[in-house]
Amino acid sequence: MTNTSPRTLRSLTAALLACAAVLAGPATASATGQPTATVRPAVTEAAAMDFTEVHVWATGVNVRNAASGIPFETCKTFPSRQNCQVVATLSRTTVTAYCQKQGEVISDSGYSSRWWTYVQSPSGPWGWVNNVYITGDEHLAHVSDCTF
Repeated sequence: MTNTSPRTLRSLTAALLACAAVLAGPATASATGQPTATVRPAVTEAAAMDFTEVHVWATGVNVRNAASGIPFETCKTFPSRQNCQVVATLSRTTVTAYCQKQGEVISDSGYSSRWWTYVQSPSGPWGWVNNVYITGDEHLAHVSDCTF
């Protein structure tokens, strides 16, 4: 048996979870109107290998997404505070990132960015984080641009 690095195991786990999400289909809402599962774009197995890690340097950073249907499509098309609700928060942590795209310009701590990265929070939900809060340039060289 060979030793497998934690990063390889995370990548494989992310690929399997992405495939399971594709097979499971969109989430449904519970009686309270809250989504019962995290909704994310369909990710092919080949694309799942493009996952990478990014470091969120700030505290209390909102991860934003929306429930299925029109709200999800609006959030996916243009990530913003108005289009996407808070689904989790992050503080000084490394998370799995899938891709990035342009959305609302956010300015904080002397930095501004219109780029948002689609990440998985440690608690599970996927959503958008503005690149202002991710270590690196405004457009992250090691994260693919979203094709959706």
